[in-house]
Amino acid sequence: MLARLGVGCSIHKGGIILLREYEFTVVAKADLPDADKQKIFAGYEEILKREGGEFVKRDDWGSKRMAFPIRKNFRGHFMFYDTASSPASIAECERLLRIDENILRYLVIKIGDKVDVEARKVELAKAAAASQRQAEER
Repeated sequence: MLARLGVGCSIHKGGIILLREYEFTVVAKADLPDADKQKIFAGYEEILKREGGEFVKRDDWGSKRMAFPIRKNFRGHFMFYDTASSPASIAECERLLRIDENILRYLVIKIGDKVDVEARKVELAKAAAASQRQAEER
């Protein structure tokens, strides 16, 4: 049973869970079939959604050449998430990422302690529209 309380928290099985905002970047092996990559990323997304977690932004950056090889891989498939999740979900994701042989690197940055997901989505949409207008003016 899960209910939303307000800005940055939810109730799960009688206890209050504080949601924090994180930027989460994952680099997977680029030579994997697309179906396998999507399955891997979907598994981590499911973990991040546990305990009331939500995605503010999900961005697939695709396969890119890396500046240096990581475990003999010169290319990696990059996925970026801006998420509101519980610290326990992030810790579990990090634990699994460390032992997953298909993941080359990951980076987790805590953005804030309290997050209003809807307000952040509106803020990001406004920033994207402003940058698009600037690009059109040039």
